[in-house]
Amino acid sequence: MEARPFQSLVSLLSNILEAFTTALFVLDPKSRQLQMIASQSLSKYLPERVSLPLEQSGILSQVQKVGQVVHLDKLQEGALNLSATIPFYREGESHIKGVFVVPVGDGGGVLYVDTKFSWGFNDKQQKLIREVAEVLHHLLRREASVSRQESTGRVFELWRRLDGLPFKDDAVEGYCGSYLNECSEFLGSEYGFLSLRQPGRSDQHLIAATSNVPRGLVSQSLPANQGLMGYVLENRKSLLIGRLNPGTSDHYLFLPSEGLPHQGTFWALPSGMALGHTLVMAFLSRHALEWSSEEQFGVTHALEILRMKLEQCCYQEECQHLRIYDPGTGLLNAPAFESRVDATVTNSMHNSLPFTLALIQFEPWQILSTKVPPRQLRRWQNELATSICDGLPRNVMVGAMGENRYGLLFPGMTMQEAKPYLTAAADAGRKFIGSRVKGVRLQAQAGSVGFPQEGTRSEELWPLVSGRLYAALRTKSEKSNV
Repeated sequence: MEARPFQSLVSLLSNILEAFTTALFVLDPKSRQLQMIASQSLSKYLPERVSLPLEQSGILSQVQKVGQVVHLDKLQEGALNLSATIPFYREGESHIKGVFVVPVGDGGGVLYVDTKFSWGFNDKQQKLIREVAEVLHHLLRREASVSRQESTGRVFELWRRLDGLPFKDDAVEGYCGSYLNECSEFLGSEYGFLSLRQPGRSDQHLIAATSNVPRGLVSQSLPANQGLMGYVLENRKSLLIGRLNPGTSDHYLFLPSEGLPHQGTFWALPSGMALGHTLVMAFLSRHALEWSSEEQFGVTHALEILRMKLEQCCYQEECQHLRIYDPGTGLLNAPAFESRVDATVTNSMHNSLPFTLALIQFEPWQILSTKVPPRQLRRWQNELATSICDGLPRNVMVGAMGENRYGLLFPGMTMQEAKPYLTAAADAGRKFIGSRVKGVRLQAQAGSVGFPQEGTRSEELWPLVSGRLYAALRTKSEKSNV
């Protein structure tokens, strides 16, 4: 806190009263200490800076707590134990004849005046001291208001910069890194971390970190139940440690061997996301730092804005996934698979590449519903889709075209090249069901068509491959009836 204009007013009062010592003390509520911010004294025992624990500040504590004026006059030498009553004199002072202490505001500060020239203070002098204390109170309030305005201004400037960061769905990690750097710089912390734990997982990973964080921490999966970050994730409560203790075994963030300083200030804020994820923004400094309530609110609100933006990305990904993939099997749904076929036709035409389109259908599928409940059948559908895909090359696309029908697209393969994979997929499906339901034997029938020999447009390929599948199913049915 700036001493002026407090110093000018304290000096003026001291000179008018011809006081021996005049001093203004202000209470720091966090440390519960009275700090001298302005003084004028003839004492050789009064240091320039004084900070007294409130409980050990003698007469000053009495005035601050009770809020009443204390006036000691006609003091005989040796009648007052100054070391206990006025502890800021250190070695003590002799020949002090009068002491007048008045509260400044509602417990915010104390104005102390003493004299060696007269026995106490007369009514006019007391009135003057009270009026100066009232002026000092207004100055302290104005100073606090200015300080709050400055903090609030810094917060709005932080929000303005964060709002100006470019946000694109395809560059979320870069956005998070810039966001975290802005918040770290605002707080004056050397290290910043943005951690994410997915629902149901026992680990966490850093989606953003300041550049000085060891790369090993950024690249690896970190436990979500260890260290201070683990505590925040498990309890979903913010944690602020003003000064880490390097001698305490549990004062580490992620891992005991993480290579981070453990003697400064640590602050971590969790935020739960709607889809079950837990996001934690944390800051670490090499030295102890203090932040105003406005600054802490600014960063806390910034985290909530970031959470909403990340949730927006998650919902967009979820909607995109639901739009493209079949929820039961995880395969491409029918419209998405048809779209991939159209794109492959266009690409193959431009690059003169072949491809094979095939359909596989398992029959009699409906008999399974008489053997197992729907939930079990849906689970088998998912596992069946996995077994079909396991033996296929990575570039082969598979779509769920119906409850028991699957589409397969083999880019760059002729029908002859795709045939072994198609046969393997059909066999895998038959074996999967045959190993789970006794007395049920599913047959897999397939139809396939090759591009460009048998068609060069989707409108030509689909009827042809569907017709071949239908013919295979009809032939199998006729054989069964014979």
